[in-house]
Amino acid sequence: MMTDWSAGAETRNYRIPHRTDARNLADLLVSMLCVLVIAAALVGYLWAQSQIVSAGYRIQQLKETEDTLIRLRNNLVLEEETLKQPKRIDDIARNLLEMEPLQPNQLITGSRAFTVSRPAALALVDADRTRVQPRKSSASN
Repeated sequence: MMTDWSAGAETRNYRIPHRTDARNLADLLVSMLCVLVIAAALVGYLWAQSQIVSAGYRIQQLKETEDTLIRLRNNLVLEEETLKQPKRIDDIARNLLEMEPLQPNQLITGSRAFTVSRPAALALVDADRTRVQPRKSSASN
């Protein structure tokens, strides 16, 4: 014999009152609080790990920049040493600038090199600040 379960009458518990139990609410609150604390701890841990990873990337980028700058400095030192060679300077002066070596009579020695007497130097210093007024002769008075 077959029983048709879908045609049966639906039973409901209309006589059970719906009341909220304070003890169950407290347990639910404690459970939710524990879940929130664990979630906050996980979020804090993930934030700290992301900060560590980003700091590692920054350190790596700074090391690459430092290596690039060291290579650039070494290249500049080498270029400076190359450009300071007297033979190169002489070649540039003769070929590009079409300069010729100084003749012995064109050399200025240390004893003849632009010596200015002290009163003349003071006059040159004061020339910019004040205009020189002509002196009045004592004969005109």
